[in-house]
Amino acid sequence: MKTTYNKNISFFPLNFKTFGKALIWGTLTLGAISCEKDLMLEPENNITQTSFYTTELQIQQALSGVYSAMINSSSRGGFDVNFYLLASEVRSNNFNAISQNGNRDYYAINRFQDTSSTEEVEVLWEDAYQLISYANNILARIDAVPFNDPAVREQYRSETRFLRAYAYFELMRNFGKVPLIDHPVSPEEAATIPRKDLTSLYNFITSEIEASVAGLKNVYDTGNKGRITKSAAHAMLGRMYLTGYGYPLNNSSYLQKAKEHLYAVIQVEGQYVTFAANYADLFKSVNDNKYHIFEIQHISGGLSQGSYLPSYVSPTFGSADPLYNAQGSLYSSAELGVSQSLINAYEPGDLRRPLTVKTQFIAQNGQPDNANYFVKFREPGIALTNRYDWPINFPVIRYEDVLLMYAEVLNNEGNTGLAVPYVNRIRQRAGLAPLSTSISGSDFTTALRKERRIEFAGEGVYWHDLVRWNIAADVINQAAADLNYNFTITTKDYLYQIPLSQIQVAGYEQNP
Repeated sequence: MKTTYNKNISFFPLNFKTFGKALIWGTLTLGAISCEKDLMLEPENNITQTSFYTTELQIQQALSGVYSAMINSSSRGGFDVNFYLLASEVRSNNFNAISQNGNRDYYAINRFQDTSSTEEVEVLWEDAYQLISYANNILARIDAVPFNDPAVREQYRSETRFLRAYAYFELMRNFGKVPLIDHPVSPEEAATIPRKDLTSLYNFITSEIEASVAGLKNVYDTGNKGRITKSAAHAMLGRMYLTGYGYPLNNSSYLQKAKEHLYAVIQVEGQYVTFAANYADLFKSVNDNKYHIFEIQHISGGLSQGSYLPSYVSPTFGSADPLYNAQGSLYSSAELGVSQSLINAYEPGDLRRPLTVKTQFIAQNGQPDNANYFVKFREPGIALTNRYDWPINFPVIRYEDVLLMYAEVLNNEGNTGLAVPYVNRIRQRAGLAPLSTSISGSDFTTALRKERRIEFAGEGVYWHDLVRWNIAADVINQAAADLNYNFTITTKDYLYQIPLSQIQVAGYEQNP
């Protein structure tokens, strides 16, 4: 499902790459939350509350608004740029921010110099609660709306509950305890709601998605590709439970639950999910909604629905470079580059390396320039209206992640021999030799962690892996020492500071 979103207007087109475009009237809640410095969780527009959410079509339009909250929801991009690139990938030792030009937030995040006043911290908070607000409005009113088919009502409800829980999950991973608001509230009421403990938040998000599974479809027709499926719900539950199994919650009962949901996805391979034969096929816009389980939808054409991400991580190519795209670059490689640590992590002959990173490009002056940068989401020859107009979807969770998480669960259970084939499937596609079936559990853990770093490089997975394994401090401190950076971190640095604006409005206790 391709949904255009502009937070400054009260309508948006709903676009499907393979189905054409349909202009529909969208939720009047769009635009209700913008620059307010409080938890604006209920629109102030009285028309919204009395006139909207009264028909099936309006609920459908409002749900499109929930999806669209992930796309370019802030001036710097959508969830893919903010949650998965700037707040996650850049935080890890996969990136090396080597310039502070213009006081870029990504420099502060990469060097652990961010504070409660860092703009990106505010963006994360506001973007997630914006989606939550849209979802709350639907869930509070959907039962009073007549539907021709009750199953459609349950589908919309289930999609909305999934997306709201997903937004809370991302908030938790970045801020820890956050306010849990599951219904429309006034700004004044929102400011009185305290941050919820992690156990209660986990109980909420997992129960919400568990409850959504029955109402979701296994597959959608061509015009609705991109909606949340049963497999997406199971895969996300697998990720949530495996995260809760690790640091800081360390809930051992979650391991079995993660296993059950991950296996539910594996069982339907070939029917509802597909394993791509080639790594390159995963990152082509022509294959959007084909291989990934849950994707942030993008489309080019000047519709304010394109992706920012490729331009954030690309140098300014010269026209002689094979990866040159007019209007396709933003920051130079001298500011934000791939770390040599990641480059060195690739084994010789790994087919994923040239598809993920490059170490030389043709500069604007026509001369070769040596620098490390990501190219995974950059498509040669794509015509762009501007540098924020890339058409490729961003994978929030891929089938390969399900396979590797399932292998991790098996190994944690002591069934290393059963786990090896899942990793080998990924390695063999990458042109690498398989792991031995007699590998020890500890050696398998090392191999698996390296495999996850390489397979999902540039996708915002690795930092959260380091945190849940509780090795982020050791890894980052070693990387900083190797580069002669003058900082060290502790587990306190696993979370971002609560935005200063929220502290001022609601009086929350700051993270340590």
